[in-house]
Amino acid sequence: MAGWDGDLPVRADGVTVLLVSRSDRHDRLPPMVAAARLAFGPEVDVRAVGYRADASPLGSLPRGVPWVRRDPVDGIGSAINAGLAAGVRKVVVVVDSTVGVTDQDLQVLAEAGAHGVAQARIVMSDGSHRRGARLLRPGALPWTDDRSDDGAGDGAGDDPRPDTTDVSAAIDDARRRFDPVAPPTVFAGDQPALAMPGRALVPAPCLPDERTTLTAWTRAVADRTGGDVAVVWALERGVEAGRTVDQETVDAFTAWRDRAPEGDPVLVAGPPLPPWGARAVAPAFPPRSRSRSGSTGAQLTWSIKIAAPAGVDGDGWGDVHFAAELARALERLGQRVRVDRRDAHVREDDGTDDVTLVVRGLDRVPPNPASVNLLWVISHPDDVADTELRSFDAAFAAGPAWAAAATERSGVPVRTLLQATDPAVFRPGLRDTTSPDAGHVVFVGSTRGAARPVVSDAASLGADLRVHGPGWADLVPPASLGEPSLSREEVARSYASARVVLNDHWPDMAAGGFVSNRVFDVLASGGVVVTDPVAGLAEVLDVPTLAVARSRDDLAALLDPAHPWPSPVERAAVAAHIAAEHSFDARAAVLLDAARTERARLRP
Repeated sequence: MAGWDGDLPVRADGVTVLLVSRSDRHDRLPPMVAAARLAFGPEVDVRAVGYRADASPLGSLPRGVPWVRRDPVDGIGSAINAGLAAGVRKVVVVVDSTVGVTDQDLQVLAEAGAHGVAQARIVMSDGSHRRGARLLRPGALPWTDDRSDDGAGDGAGDDPRPDTTDVSAAIDDARRRFDPVAPPTVFAGDQPALAMPGRALVPAPCLPDERTTLTAWTRAVADRTGGDVAVVWALERGVEAGRTVDQETVDAFTAWRDRAPEGDPVLVAGPPLPPWGARAVAPAFPPRSRSRSGSTGAQLTWSIKIAAPAGVDGDGWGDVHFAAELARALERLGQRVRVDRRDAHVREDDGTDDVTLVVRGLDRVPPNPASVNLLWVISHPDDVADTELRSFDAAFAAGPAWAAAATERSGVPVRTLLQATDPAVFRPGLRDTTSPDAGHVVFVGSTRGAARPVVSDAASLGADLRVHGPGWADLVPPASLGEPSLSREEVARSYASARVVLNDHWPDMAAGGFVSNRVFDVLASGGVVVTDPVAGLAEVLDVPTLAVARSRDDLAALLDPAHPWPSPVERAAVAAHIAAEHSFDARAAVLLDAARTERARLRP
């Protein structure tokens, strides 16, 4: 059930008690109904709604339970909405059937809910406590303080329900007994033992994750009351739902990315939660030694995440060279850098990383909530969902057209950061007139398992073609076959020596304006490059050594040996410009500035 439109009808007095129950846990509802009638009188507005979660089976419906509907809805959020949609009284109390309550417990909750949003502190069967949600890290899953009481001044060993029948005294006593390490108010409530003013109600989100559903709902209600969520009293809960984090759940908590953090900024990140892979966050106990300075000049520890697999299977991936050259550029700026391939996207020790930089290729990588998270989309942009963009602290894309569209679509700024080259590797001085590639049309790359029209067209035009890379034996004439693989230095020498270098793009990259790093490498080498059309190319690279072949006729004219290309002096000038403006050093400076800015925002 999605919710309701507008404000609910609200009576000026009385209490509405909504009991929600997973479809196989209805047996505890009759005594809860009796407790509500004892607490507020036989005419109390008590209701019950069943819901299905985790494929729960359908249990029998016990007698004496005032069902709003006899068939269960999908999830606790829908159960809340179904139970409240007809209107409520002055105070609303919501309790799940897994939470044990007496008449006094309901009275305490209702009294607290008359003044704002309140959640009971939940005591689990293993002795751990649920003290509500704290936003330790904006844009990440809020933390449920689930530590066990250990006698350190937080009421450990005491009966969770003090022996008093005075409701006001009970609330005051609950506040005194609350763990002094945590405040008496929290960011939101994330356990289903809640109370709030009826006038402030909004529909609950319908998410598969119980904690995020309740957190988002109570935070939205608290925003309407102008306060936080009070944690009062203490109740026992037998079991709680598992965690399921999908795209809508991620969007729910990334909506808090601009809120101020709470508590100690030294954090640890848990394992990814299925199916989307977001990671839970908690404060470090005790705080670990870690650089906290976001000032200019501070050394930060970086983890660059790439999609290449570990070992020899991934060594030839372009992502590996890209990350290595970027890492060296960051190290020249005084940073500590490691590169994590696919098998190390999540590490046990990644809580010590100050910055996580995802160089987005084939893989979606979960952000690390213990660090600053930067996303740099360099390829396969169609695989990047808006939810993914919203889950990072700052996002960049190598395609200006795609970045602009993604910004408008996702609601978060996506800055343009083009791909780059390493002028220490790609430089004009490597030109070799004795190279087998000298005077030829050259292409370096694999077949990618599909036809590459710029190569097949060049071959059919009879160009003096040399193709380096795997898989070309059956696709180009034998005389055009070069080496199955080249080292980075050999690639640079080939680009500097060739008469023309060919380049192409995946369709989604071309449409988004993603200029291949091959273009920057060729230009930095003092070479000339012919590429297929790319959106907005002239706006970002208007140089005479780059030409676009929009048709087969264009390609034939550009590959004609008589075509006039710029002189060596002009090529060297272009190479110098590329080295200055489009090096990995230039890109690293932008990323470092963004990391420091976001670090300061997250750790004010």
